[in-house]
Amino acid sequence: MAVVDLDRQRIERRDFPVSRRGYDPAAVDAHLRDLADAFQERERQLAASGPPSLAAEASAQVQSILAAAEAAAADIERQALESATAEREQAARDAARTREEAIEHARSHVAAVSDAASALLERVGSMDAEVGSLLESVRASAARLGSELRAVDVNMGELYDAASGRAREATDAVAKSEPTAPAKGTPLPGPPTGPAFPEPPTPSAPSKSAAARTARGSSARRATRAPARDSGAGEGGGESGAGDEGAEGGDLDSARLVALNMALNGESRASTDRYLAENFRLAERQKLIDEVYAAIEA
Repeated sequence: MAVVDLDRQRIERRDFPVSRRGYDPAAVDAHLRDLADAFQERERQLAASGPPSLAAEASAQVQSILAAAEAAAADIERQALESATAEREQAARDAARTREEAIEHARSHVAAVSDAASALLERVGSMDAEVGSLLESVRASAARLGSELRAVDVNMGELYDAASGRAREATDAVAKSEPTAPAKGTPLPGPPTGPAFPEPPTPSAPSKSAAARTARGSSARRATRAPARDSGAGEGGGESGAGDEGAEGGDLDSARLVALNMALNGESRASTDRYLAENFRLAERQKLIDEVYAAIEA
C-alpha cells in the first residue's frame, strides 16, 4: 500500500480528471480509499508508539522558539519603523526651525542695511544742503567782493583823474614860468628882485590816497618835464633869474611827488636822490628827500 502525505495540499487536491458531469467517481473513490487507509495506518502507529518521543518535544520547542523569534522580529521591525518615523519628523522640525531662523536672520540683516542706507541718504542730504548753503555764501561773497572792487575801481579812477589834473596844473605852472626866447637884438632883462612863485609849504604826512594819485600823475609829469627843459636849453645862457626861480618852483612840486612815489614803491634814498639829480633842478634836494621819507616812515 502506498504512503499518502497527510498535508493540506494533498488532501485538498483539485487535480482530479474532469468528466462531462464532474469528477471521475472512480478516481474520487480511490482517493478516499487511500485516505482512509492512511488514517487507519496512522492510528495504528500512534497506538504502537506510546507516549510522545523526544523528537516531538524538540519539534515543539523549536516551533515555540521560531514563534518567539518571529514575534521579536515583528516587534523589532515595528520599533524600527516607529524610530524612523520619529527621526523623520524630528528632521522635518529641525529643517523648518533652521529655515525660520535663516529667514529671520536675513530679515534682520536687510533691516540693518536699510537703516544704514537711510542714514547714509540723510547724511548725503544734509551734506548737499551744507554744500548748497556754502555755494550761496560763496556767491554772495563773490558778488559783494565784485561790488567792492567796482567801487574801488571807481574811486581809483577818481583819484587818477584828480592826480592827472594836479599834474596838468603843475605842468601849466612850469610852462608859464618859462620865459619866451627874446628876439634877436633885443636886450635881455635884468634879474628880478624876488621869486616869481612862492615855494609851496611842506606837507606833514601824505596819506596813502595821495600816494596812489601820484602813480598816474608821475608819468604825465615826466612827459612834461622834457619839453620844458628843452625849451629852457634853447634860450641859452642869457635866461633871466626870474625864469630860473619859477622853473625851480615847478620842479619842486613835481620832484616832491616823484620822491613820494619812489618812497612808497620801496626805493632807497640814494636811488631817489640820483633820479632827482638827473631830472630836476633843485636847490635843496636832500632836504626834500628827508621830508618825504620822514613822512612815509611816520
